[in-house]
Amino acid sequence: MVRTLAKISLVLLIIVSLPMGFYLVREFSTLSKNEEMVERVFSTQLESILYSINQYSENVVQQWSQSLDHPVDPEGEIMQDLVDNLFQKNTAIRAVRFSNLDPPEEQAVYFSDSVFTMDNWPGQSQLDVLRGYLESNYQRMNVELLNDKLLLYFLPKNRNGEQLCQLVVDPQAFIQQNLSPMIQQVAHDIFYISIADSLSGQVLFTTDDDSGLSQTMEHADMWYLPDHQLGIRLKSKTLVELATERTQRDNYMLMGVGLLVVLGFIFVIINIRKEMKLAEIKSEFVANVSHEIRTPLALISMYSETLLLKRVKTEAKQMEYLSTIHEESARLTGIVNRILNFSRIERNRTKYHFDRIDLKQALPEIVADCNAHLSAAKVACCFDAHVEDAWIQADWESLKTMVGNLLDNAMKYSDKAEKQINVRILKKPNEVWVEVEDNGIGISAKNQKYIFDQFYRVTEGDLAHRAKGSGLGLNLVKRIMKAHGGAVSVRSKLGEGSTFSLKFPLKK
Repeated sequence: MVRTLAKISLVLLIIVSLPMGFYLVREFSTLSKNEEMVERVFSTQLESILYSINQYSENVVQQWSQSLDHPVDPEGEIMQDLVDNLFQKNTAIRAVRFSNLDPPEEQAVYFSDSVFTMDNWPGQSQLDVLRGYLESNYQRMNVELLNDKLLLYFLPKNRNGEQLCQLVVDPQAFIQQNLSPMIQQVAHDIFYISIADSLSGQVLFTTDDDSGLSQTMEHADMWYLPDHQLGIRLKSKTLVELATERTQRDNYMLMGVGLLVVLGFIFVIINIRKEMKLAEIKSEFVANVSHEIRTPLALISMYSETLLLKRVKTEAKQMEYLSTIHEESARLTGIVNRILNFSRIERNRTKYHFDRIDLKQALPEIVADCNAHLSAAKVACCFDAHVEDAWIQADWESLKTMVGNLLDNAMKYSDKAEKQINVRILKKPNEVWVEVEDNGIGISAKNQKYIFDQFYRVTEGDLAHRAKGSGLGLNLVKRIMKAHGGAVSVRSKLGEGSTFSLKFPLKK
């Protein structure tokens, strides 16, 4: 049985583990590839957003340069009007300066609200770069951050690169006035976007107070704010956080599925073991019943044949043979009746006829019916009922079957020279107990848990050969008591006897 169970367990384990393992490996590899692809796509999208913000800032400063790039006198009224118009539309611009390059000489300077001294100009290498852009028909601004001012330089096309224009810009105002609306529009309710000093870490602008650069998903240098970075991340959890959360969730689900599989595997193994044990018990039961039936049949056949052949000479011997045939027939009938009763109860086909029965009168009658067996087994049986009455609702035939089974067990499982059985009635607050006590061999605590199971027999030592039985009697008692709304219990110690209690609910 153990070897068969091990083989079945191994086969079930292979059947369950192989498909599940293949599925899990395939699922995790697919998810990992999908996550990497989504992360790459998402990262590219974020970089595109940051690029669009930088591109927008370039468009802004290009519009400034175009508004000043006209073939007019830098010190004339037209330029004054152009500069004033630029100041009105862009409060971030603090000053505009024009200068010749050959020879280097300042031509004009305009201030928006306050006058301040500025003498910073780009070096020769920077001018050469700007001239190179201009020769390629592309006008680009050079940018420099000086203290709290942003200096933008470009060469006007109409001067053929011989004149320099410088714009002095307030970085904070440039961010708030020119970049903030566009950034807010891009961010919407999906992203946090921030601008921070990459050296000090100071945040100059953010679409939300809780964004923080420490959690930025992607970042990029700003084209027109040196040493400053644009940062962007999702308002919801980042992809890494979402992937981590999904991994944890999948791990929990995997653990749950694994636990269910293990529990299911254990449940299947336990049921297979029970079925195999039950099959073994049934096989043993058939063997026991066959042996038990064969004994009375053999005696009946032998004695009846002896009587038919008229080999018995004395009348006393004939009566002895006839008495044996009668007893063995009754024994055979009892075995068959127990099997039939068990079969009917197991299939829920037993019909009970509940009547109002007084145990004080019923039990002596049942004991009296067993007197012949008690006398043959040399057992003294006493009935004790110190109660006025003990009325219950019970089926009369079932009551006789239960008490008869308990008396029969008490007779069989006793090795004392003076066998004693006590039958008594006890009244409890809500129950009436019928107790059958013997001074037999007793039942160990290990076996007491199983004696009410079907087909179970205690087989320690040579008990299975000394006391014949089918293993159905106590299970029948348990099933019948359950149908009566009651229960059966046992108290026993090895070598000191056993006490079985039928607990009937008290009927008023």
